Amino acid sequence: MEIAVSSEIRLTELLHSMGICAEAVLVTVNDELAPETATAKKGDKVEIIFYKHVPPLLSQQNLRGHWKKAKHRKSCDRCKSKPVAYLPNFRSHLCRKHFLNLFEKTVKKTVRAHRMLNKNERIGIGVSGGKDSFALLHVLSRIRKSLPFELFALTIDEGIPGYRDKTIENACKRCKELEVKQHLYSFQEECGTTIMDIAKKKENLCSYCGVLRRRILNSKARELKLDKIAIAHNLDDIAQTAMLNMIRNEPLRLARFNSPLVADSRMVPRIRPLRDIREKEIATYAFLMGHEFNSLCCPYSKNSLRRAVRHELNFLEDQYPGTKSRIASGFDTLQDMVHKSIQKENLSMKSCSECGEPSSANLCMGCKMLKEII
Repeated sequence: MEIAVSSEIRLTELLHSMGICAEAVLVTVNDELAPETATAKKGDKVEIIFYKHVPPLLSQQNLRGHWKKAKHRKSCDRCKSKPVAYLPNFRSHLCRKHFLNLFEKTVKKTVRAHRMLNKNERIGIGVSGGKDSFALLHVLSRIRKSLPFELFALTIDEGIPGYRDKTIENACKRCKELEVKQHLYSFQEECGTTIMDIAKKKENLCSYCGVLRRRILNSKARELKLDKIAIAHNLDDIAQTAMLNMIRNEPLRLARFNSPLVADSRMVPRIRPLRDIREKEIATYAFLMGHEFNSLCCPYSKNSLRRAVRHELNFLEDQYPGTKSRIASGFDTLQDMVHKSIQKENLSMKSCSECGEPSSANLCMGCKMLKEII
């Protein structure tokens, strides 16, 4: 998405004049990644290379708050190299080297703090081929050099022609480059249907896709005897989930986000090494590591509530840096409170009468959904 520049202008001001949040996009100037505090001149090639679901045009915004005070630096805050990214939370400009170092250091800190990885474990990664799973695949591949563990990629084809094909191609390419064994599965083979088929009968496709994908990941991880599954959920995902749980009034979902309410050996534990990193930072890391961005987004997510929440949170983060972190932190606190209160209840895990997978009811949600559409 190229942007015409008629006169010298700050990138942030240019984006805001178009009603686009700087938080939601990555911008290149003459094919080089540039922080939003930088200035573009007439004749420069300015292009948005990452955006989620095409940023909606808000009303024209004037610079205010953080962005009004933010000043551009011609060199990295830690060396004399040209900056490629600006971190609003720290008012910091970083070059490629120091941004990558900080990113990987943050992931390692998260892994240690939550004791996510142990020596000689078999770790699976949900690899879709998108920027988040691409970044997670790269970081864990680097971590395993100092903490030996086995790494496996699990890729699921939901059956979305013209969209999933390209991402699966990227996933296969990266797994081969990093020498990570990849396992491919499909909705058609595992569920007898595809998202394209479900779309002919149902509207809330994100719910169907999420439930069925999680079921496949868990069952296949168990078959492969994996100790854990690494999911590429980022800070944005957690903040969005927090808001969605509040909007939908779903306390049980709130409580089991980090860990299941009932321990069961059939449930493979999940870890989220990217949980403390913003989606924009992950997109920056992926770009700097050579990820090929696919400007197409899932055609079935246009009307999802999560999409609306995503845009609202990006707008708030744009105006008030740190909003997503504070929401995620509050989410963790609420989870602990709800989890403790629910522990007093007599909850148990059953087996689905159809597929045998662990379920809180006689029929798991996956089988219930499939019965409605097949």
